[in-house]
Amino acid sequence: MGQSAPVPIDPASWITHDDYPAEALTKNLAGTVELAFSVDPAGRATGCSIVISSGSTILDDAACNAMIPRARFEPARDASGKAVAGTSPRRVRWTLPSTVASPAPAHSFALIEQLTFDGDGKIVGCTGRASGDIGAEMPACLRVGDSLAVSQFMTGRYRNGVATRMVTQIVEGDTMPLNAPTSDVPPNWTVERSFTLQPDGVVADCSQRESGKGIVPCETGRSYAPPLDGRPHRVSYETRWAFQPAK
Repeated sequence: MGQSAPVPIDPASWITHDDYPAEALTKNLAGTVELAFSVDPAGRATGCSIVISSGSTILDDAACNAMIPRARFEPARDASGKAVAGTSPRRVRWTLPSTVASPAPAHSFALIEQLTFDGDGKIVGCTGRASGDIGAEMPACLRVGDSLAVSQFMTGRYRNGVATRMVTQIVEGDTMPLNAPTSDVPPNWTVERSFTLQPDGVVADCSQRESGKGIVPCETGRSYAPPLDGRPHRVSYETRWAFQPAK
């Protein structure tokens, strides 16, 4: 009976996504490197050599540097069972993390926001409250730097008063939260949209009604996470704007 090889102990813990070199991420480097560890009789890695390069010394070096202090083995043993030094191969695949966000599930929610306009049409205040998961809905009060995200297309639309924006989405089978905000202010512009959320998360049968324009087909350009029950669900989405001049 010849010498046995070192046996890795919990090798999955030796390297994680957090070890991906920042420089490699910046340069979009990826690849697979094959290594060989030198293992002493105590089962510790004492050296790391590159057998087949990933094509990037940054990734090759990062693999060795991350794994040497963490790698542990049952040591190699000779024919008499005595622990001896040995070598152990290892392969590391560096894969760039995905930048594509997974589709979010559709939920019932309500969002109300109030934008205050001065006499020049500038937005001087914005408050809001939401109930439920608003998903990808962009709040009017969302700030980008020092400005509101809606400033570029809302400035000048109203003057000296408060505009109320009310957004609701009702998903069949998903109860609207009990504390959902509401508004009694009569709207002066409304868009109502309804569609079917199919079992695969794709939107179908979309129709839309806008103030003064009647019902027309619509394209949402969105998809959602597939419903957990594997069934289609009807979704109703409504946006209302109302303006109250300052007294």
